[in-house]
Amino acid sequence: MSSVAVTPLTRTVFARDSVSTLRAQIESTLGEQLSSTLLFRERASPPTISTGIAALDTLTGGLPRGALSEFSGAASSGRTGAMMAALALATQREEVCALVDASDSFDPASAAAAGVNLDRLLWVRCNESSDAQQHKKNPKLGSPASAGFAFSNALEQVLKVTDLLLQGGGFGMVVLDLGDIAVESARRIPLTSWFRFRRAVEPTATVLLLVEQEPCAKTCASLVVRLHPVSIFTSDSSASCFIPPNRFSDAQKIEQQRKSRERGLPYIPQPNAVSHAALFRGIRFHAELVRSGVQRKWPQSADAQFELRAAL
Repeated sequence: MSSVAVTPLTRTVFARDSVSTLRAQIESTLGEQLSSTLLFRERASPPTISTGIAALDTLTGGLPRGALSEFSGAASSGRTGAMMAALALATQREEVCALVDASDSFDPASAAAAGVNLDRLLWVRCNESSDAQQHKKNPKLGSPASAGFAFSNALEQVLKVTDLLLQGGGFGMVVLDLGDIAVESARRIPLTSWFRFRRAVEPTATVLLLVEQEPCAKTCASLVVRLHPVSIFTSDSSASCFIPPNRFSDAQKIEQQRKSRERGLPYIPQPNAVSHAALFRGIRFHAELVRSGVQRKWPQSADAQFELRAAL
């Protein structure tokens, strides 16, 4: 019986010196033009513009150009005021801006009072089709073919118009106002649409600003700021009045309404912090930085407060 010599397999372990030697050999083989691909290069921060509010500029570093930014918050959270401040400053720099209004809720008089130059603002009004409006008035007509869910026709217009504006170019700022669109409907917008918008705006100097109730662009957004009210200012007090949080959840409110109906009594919600005789002067808001791709170092404070005063 013949003998067979068995050679054991050994695992080659590269030391640090051998790894550096191997890298030097690869770089010399590839040449100077391709050797730069092995070097780590930090991505430069995009240029930013002011939001028009000093506290927000300190918190976020400004709105990045060539990127998608989000201002989110419930009703009366300051999202519209922050949008107006950004548009006012952009139009004052003689930049042409576009506002895609999903719910046709933009008020030109309020924008002019906030300092927006309406001559440099393109206002695109999106609304539901006549069939969808007739279906709301008379549900017996049946669901229209174009309305797959609430605000479906308006959101379809928003996506098409925004795509045309970004592809056309020439705008310093493009704002999508989805503030009055239900959260459930806004979340139905596919992520591919936000990715397409981000890719379209990246090589340009346009600021793409999205205003909504809840963030919906996810990782496609370079800057996400969440807003909510803190206190209000009235004419009958020099100090601010604190806005108390809702004491009852939605389920508890429904239960309170049910008990009131059983007793035959009207449902009375919790009282407001301000009497009916007071005149509204302004609101203090709280801003929270949720995501930022602009600042390399996270700020010491991830939140800030600012005030918006009513025009007298």
